[in-house]
Amino acid sequence: MLPSKSHINLFFVIFSFLWAVFTYAQNQQFPGIPEFKAPVPSPLLGSFNQPSANRNQPQLPTPIYPQRNNYTERQYRAEIQNVERNEALRTQSIRDMESDIEQHLSALKYNFPSHYNKEGAKLYYDTFKAMQSVDPDNYSIKDINFGIENAFTANTENKAEFDKIIKETGQFLKAKMKELGYDSNSNLAKNYILFQFFSETLQLKATGQKHFPFKYDFNDYMGKKDWSNMFVSKLIRSGTGQCHSMPILYLILAEEIGAVSYLSFSPNHSYIKFQDERNKWYNLELTNGMFTTDSFILNSGFIKSEALQNQIYMQPLSKRQLLSQSYVDLAAGYFHKYGYDQFVEVTLNMALELYPNNINANKLKANYYTDLLFYVTRQLGINPEKREELVKIKDNPAAMAILIKTQQQYRLMDESGFEYMPADAYEKWLQSLNNEKNRQNNETFSKQFKGLLKTKVKQ
Repeated sequence: MLPSKSHINLFFVIFSFLWAVFTYAQNQQFPGIPEFKAPVPSPLLGSFNQPSANRNQPQLPTPIYPQRNNYTERQYRAEIQNVERNEALRTQSIRDMESDIEQHLSALKYNFPSHYNKEGAKLYYDTFKAMQSVDPDNYSIKDINFGIENAFTANTENKAEFDKIIKETGQFLKAKMKELGYDSNSNLAKNYILFQFFSETLQLKATGQKHFPFKYDFNDYMGKKDWSNMFVSKLIRSGTGQCHSMPILYLILAEEIGAVSYLSFSPNHSYIKFQDERNKWYNLELTNGMFTTDSFILNSGFIKSEALQNQIYMQPLSKRQLLSQSYVDLAAGYFHKYGYDQFVEVTLNMALELYPNNINANKLKANYYTDLLFYVTRQLGINPEKREELVKIKDNPAAMAILIKTQQQYRLMDESGFEYMPADAYEKWLQSLNNEKNRQNNETFSKQFKGLLKTKVKQ
């Protein structure tokens, strides 16, 4: 998920504010927070925008008692009782006012409202539990992915039918390998037939079965209008997909025919990596059905050296790291269907427990905290995109804690080497995949593959 414009604006405001906070100041309650002047009264809370524990108690006027020598004993006592009664009423009035303020402050919500009782939400919790029950180093990619998509579609997917499609496709691929004389034990041959399945028209001579290549769907390729456009089930039904659904289907089919291959990330993108028998690595770009080089991926201009050092891009994901990404997919589907609540945070924490450098998990978590900060500050009548208003948040410890978490998450991403890639830059990079140099590289790789496969057949 790409961060919104408001997320980016807020990042710069938070960064400039907290840079000053943590660099120059000292404060007893929050180390590093400077003493600010009294904030402008919040339009939400009026003049009483601080908890009573954090402000001076109101000063009561000194009672004026009557002079005794001017009154009879009865008059004197009556006047004293009247003064004391008035003072008691004033004291009670102030206490009631303070109580109202405290109740209002305690009524502020510091977490998103839960969506648990919404229709279909329980299925997400069940899917989360099912994912927790698997061995993170040995599980079915097909089953995990089906559960995630089925949760979004409210249990309307047919598991038996999906399993049948995958099984029959695997049989088709094995039959085509045999027809072409490929070595059924070669990881190179298995990955090459998968590459052909995604990029070429394949037909079995014996049965006449035909499969046409998949095509890239530029329409809503990030699932902003309809998150199900990201799904493998949509790719199978329509024959069109993008850099999320195509690599996942590739891995499911690789699992079905016993091929070893891996998911890998680049900015806003994912692709396939695999090794041949000589341990040479290859990159498969399924969006246009080509082999690509590492240098081309680096030429996107959005991969810093820190990102490579921290292994957030261009690394083959292990099974455990792939499961981490599946948790991200589960959280993203939940968000697109219901919005944010603590289920998203818990799911992302699980993803990061499996793979702390998962850049997609960290991006979504940054978005989560950013929106939570907006949610809380709106209740306080504060615009967090304006630094002069954001300073008011220091009077609310719970809100300040959310601000610090948000800043820490952005700082973590910055230190990892992440750089924001705008959507138009990504689209331009995608289109460059079809340039002449890449086509020539792809033809060279294809010839090398065919030569290696023929050698194995002769042996």
